[in-house]
Amino acid sequence: MFRQHARQLTLLFIVALFARLLTAYPQQQPNYMDATYYYVNAVNLAQGRGFVEDFLWHYLNNPDPPPQPSHLYWMPLTSMLAGGSMALVGISYRAAQLPFVLLSAMLAPLTFFVTLMLFHGRDSRQSHTVWFAWLAGLLAIFSGFYLPFWPAIDNFTPFAMSGSLALVLAYLAIDSPDQPGRYMFGSGVAVGLAHLSRADGALLFMVIGAFHLYWLMRARQNGSSQISGRSLFYLLLLLTGYLLILTPWLSRNWQVTGALLPAGTQTIWLTEYNDLFSYGRELSAQTFLAQGWRTILAGRWFALTINLQRVLAEWMMIFLLPLVMVGGWRLRQHALVQLSGLYALLLFLVMTFLFTFPGARGGLFHSAGAILPFIYGLALVGLNDSIDWISARRRGWHAQSAKYLFGGAMVLFAIALSGFVYYQRVLSGGGWNSADAHYPEIAAWIETQANHETTIIMINNPPAYQYHGGGLSIIIPNEDVTTTMQIIERYQVDYLVLDKNHPAPLANLYQPETSHPALHLVKTFAKNSDNEIYLFEVKCPID
Repeated sequence: MFRQHARQLTLLFIVALFARLLTAYPQQQPNYMDATYYYVNAVNLAQGRGFVEDFLWHYLNNPDPPPQPSHLYWMPLTSMLAGGSMALVGISYRAAQLPFVLLSAMLAPLTFFVTLMLFHGRDSRQSHTVWFAWLAGLLAIFSGFYLPFWPAIDNFTPFAMSGSLALVLAYLAIDSPDQPGRYMFGSGVAVGLAHLSRADGALLFMVIGAFHLYWLMRARQNGSSQISGRSLFYLLLLLTGYLLILTPWLSRNWQVTGALLPAGTQTIWLTEYNDLFSYGRELSAQTFLAQGWRTILAGRWFALTINLQRVLAEWMMIFLLPLVMVGGWRLRQHALVQLSGLYALLLFLVMTFLFTFPGARGGLFHSAGAILPFIYGLALVGLNDSIDWISARRRGWHAQSAKYLFGGAMVLFAIALSGFVYYQRVLSGGGWNSADAHYPEIAAWIETQANHETTIIMINNPPAYQYHGGGLSIIIPNEDVTTTMQIIERYQVDYLVLDKNHPAPLANLYQPETSHPALHLVKTFAKNSDNEIYLFEVKCPID
């Protein structure tokens, strides 16, 4: 099938690449903490410093003062891709974008291929099937709320590409009579890359392994529940490919921290999202249950309502939902639909009821990129079957013309939505290129007063401070004044920077006239604005 449509796939890739270049060009810098984190640590890799970071952005694992080992919470593949590109081309944001532009462009041909598999045997007219595959590929290009993030230095693109590829290869291992072991091993490698992109990539391994066992047992003619040696061999190939990619990273973590996955699982026990930035608090099942069932259920209800909206708006672009439901129902016995649907369901449940607050705040959005090719393919199946159903009941309804008309309209809607989102997020008031606009001024002022190599500041966005030329830094905790001053003393902080986005418990500190006696206001940035930034020097010793 791939060779048969090689020309179409190549042309679609070129179209997607051109579109990605257009969306990447206006983005001149990372504009939120995740992307900035990956970028500045990629620079460290490109410069030969290794996996090290010059800041603390959380206190979950009770870290030592910076610099410290990097990627103990977030996975490293994003920084590895950006760092490798900059090592070859030169250190710049444009060089860092290159792998993400290329990989995200490949998502469109993959969606084309998925759609062909979903339509296989359903339409005798090859031209119609190719038309629907093209439409699905165009939806992958103009993918609504995801459009601004494909070329960003974040894990959207590597996880979407590796995760969806893992599901496709796992399906081919079931559907293809020739060399299924090769596909299972390839699926394991892709799952390993997905996990190296995001920690919840482990869900893919669970889903593919369990589904493979289910499918093989279901296919046995004698109804025996015993697992054959061949089945176990395929699972071993899946595991081998997975560990081939992941083991070096787990080994590194063990060497530097004594744990395979040093941080992240504690977020299961968050009582609110801002607990992620707490200091010295116990995050455990005991503290989680201590908040009471009413509060626990209220948090899950909050996440459920938010994530349902995410599914509607971000996954389905709103107008695709009924078509996806029709396509999913019509192909409910299709192994690829079952496999991708099982992953989508497990992802939704985990990001709603287990990792509740990180999931609702963006975890679900990040990880759902891996199921977009299947959503877009099912939407076209739903469109095809809906029009066939209507045309069979209405005289004068020309089905093929309607399919071309409504299919084209779907893509136009997607282009309009994507353009609106991109304009709001990047070109208009979204502030993509003006995020942390005063950080260069702050970094430059501190450089004139102190030595960047030893001076430590406490600030809202430590990765952005480094990106804009700053030195060592730690994040402002979500704690009261007393605890914050204890942190300042422990990490020997020299300066504290507060803006209007300070944590609520530190509201008193954001008033220079009533600030702590150990803090001396030495500089104000953005004076007479609604976001004055106060830079305090820490007096020693702290009383």
